[in-house]
Amino acid sequence: MSSLAATQADGMYIPPSYLESGAYKKKSLNQYAGSKGHNQYLQRSVCRFELPFDGFCTKCDAIVGKGTRFNAHKAHVDDYFTTKIYEFTTRCRACGDCEFKMRTNPKERTFDYVSGIRKKVEEFDTAEAGTGGVIDTEIGNGILEYKNGRVLDAPDGTALNLLEKSAAGHRKAQTEHEHMTSLIELNAKMGEDADANASIRAAFRKDRKAKRRRL
Repeated sequence: MSSLAATQADGMYIPPSYLESGAYKKKSLNQYAGSKGHNQYLQRSVCRFELPFDGFCTKCDAIVGKGTRFNAHKAHVDDYFTTKIYEFTTRCRACGDCEFKMRTNPKERTFDYVSGIRKKVEEFDTAEAGTGGVIDTEIGNGILEYKNGRVLDAPDGTALNLLEKSAAGHRKAQTEHEHMTSLIELNAKMGEDADANASIRAAFRKDRKAKRRRL
């Protein structure tokens, strides 16, 4: 055996009682020695947690920026089908009294701020704000309504929606035409290069044969 695992196994001290008592059949060496783990997560369920969104402490109103890292207690609190939902618990750095609780949300593929911390709202309802909505210029779906962090489908048949669809389709057709034109030009250039290479090689071949005949 020449693997790294074999090297580590050879260099590890194994007490004679571990083998003589037959404990090796039921327990690992760490379990037999009463080890609680080799890191803080295995020992105390503490892990490094990074805030996914900007937030505010509900007690002292301190700003907690996105990307701030904490030593948080990680616990399995629920399940979504076969996916585990974990809860992370830590404390505010500013006041030290408020307890933050964040949970994973596999259904929405995001994180939820449960208690102690309030998420900074950077989204708005276009209907309540009185705006026209989000204009989609890539797919050509026209003006879309934005609500609760999601883009809703636009109603079909509106004049502005049909106009935007036709304009987006025209832009897409132009883009495809330009792409095909560039491919044709590239193929033509490569064909010319191949013909030039073939003519040069034929000339060299002719010279080599002439030299061999003279020799």
